[in-house]
Amino acid sequence: MKNSNDINSNPVEFCDLCFRRTKPILCEVYKNTFTKITSIHFSQQAKLDRVLNKFQITPRIVDRRWTCVMDASTRKDFLDSLWGIGVSVHTLDDHVKVLTQLYKPEIRKLGEPATVEFPSMDSWEEFDPATRTWVQIKLNNENEKITAKVNLGNIIKCIGVEETSYYRVNKKDDSVVLVPIEKRAAYNIMCTIAKPTMASWKTDDLEKQVFIELKELSNIPDEIFSFLNRLGSKDKRVPNTLVFENDDIELVRTALSCIKVNLENSPEIVDAQSDINSGNLILIKKITKERLSVLLDIIKAMGGAIEIKEDHLTVSGKRGSVKLTFSDDDKSTHDGSTANVSVSALEDPPRFSEILSMIKKRLGLLDVPLESMLSRYWPILTDYDLKYVVQSAISWYSSNPILAVEIISEHNKLDKIKEWNTKIKEGKIRSSLDTITLGKIIKRMEPN
Repeated sequence: MKNSNDINSNPVEFCDLCFRRTKPILCEVYKNTFTKITSIHFSQQAKLDRVLNKFQITPRIVDRRWTCVMDASTRKDFLDSLWGIGVSVHTLDDHVKVLTQLYKPEIRKLGEPATVEFPSMDSWEEFDPATRTWVQIKLNNENEKITAKVNLGNIIKCIGVEETSYYRVNKKDDSVVLVPIEKRAAYNIMCTIAKPTMASWKTDDLEKQVFIELKELSNIPDEIFSFLNRLGSKDKRVPNTLVFENDDIELVRTALSCIKVNLENSPEIVDAQSDINSGNLILIKKITKERLSVLLDIIKAMGGAIEIKEDHLTVSGKRGSVKLTFSDDDKSTHDGSTANVSVSALEDPPRFSEILSMIKKRLGLLDVPLESMLSRYWPILTDYDLKYVVQSAISWYSSNPILAVEIISEHNKLDKIKEWNTKIKEGKIRSSLDTITLGKIIKRMEPN
């Protein structure tokens, strides 16, 4: 079971049971985010590249893995296209089906209390199936023996100075002993002895999002908590809460029902949009010039008119206008006429693309190919920027070599890419990117 404040750093850590027979090519590591976890034949890669180009999706390298992020409206058509080209994929919908096979909503009764000898006077706690909490064990220290009464079959944990250890109370011959057990196994056993409970969820006034406070999810298995983290998100305006799309509530319900946690709708409404300008507003002049220029240039290319003020931008189109403010919030938000843009989104192409898409749809601007345009305009300020630009060019090369050349040649990027490519050839740095294709792109730019 997971501490509710922990976030799983490796989202596919608990897919080991999903991949017992064979690994798929792609895995939905987070909602609408797909990562390549096995190698793919170059012919299939070419087909996959064409699918991505069709939906204007540009892949990138995240934690050394090929990853693509898409809008929710694109997900179904994208998955249908994958099946059409024979690219296997493990979705979050598939993952929850595995969870239902792994966890059965059964109840196992504990045995009678029995006296057990403990190895130390550390802090020991016993799991309470009724409340799903840990209860402090009162130890007796008599005749050089440390003992206490605990229930047979239950899970015990010892909180030491350096680590926490887990044990199961087992009967061995005529005595009762503490058997060491791994945390993952311990918490899975706890699900079978825990009694059914309720967890409440709330919605916003538009019924678009579902909110579940982390305190409702204490002491649940790592596999379940990891899935919920992958499916949902967090919003600093609603602290200590997981946020899900309303359409995903049944997936959440299915996952929790495996461990006898039933969802009930709270009448309370979460007003997450009321605090749209909650972060520290950032003046326009404080935003990195190169990042802001990408936003301004693409909006102008879409036919939008821009008015720049000290603390905001006003973008106008044939359907009205949108006021853009900038802040240090973790997420960008909008309510139709006002949008608060996280400055961190200006450094992340998929999030940047979502902002541009929102502006385009809201104002009725020209339907330009955002993904390819973003690749062309994107500056190289960091190593991540460079890898994004190079990967974009490589992905486009097979279907549109002219665009691939434009991506790395425009906006003073070529010299930096050549320098990086030279260091790879000289063995000074390593890269998992397709530098052979990159070399072909650079060669096309050289005079005959």
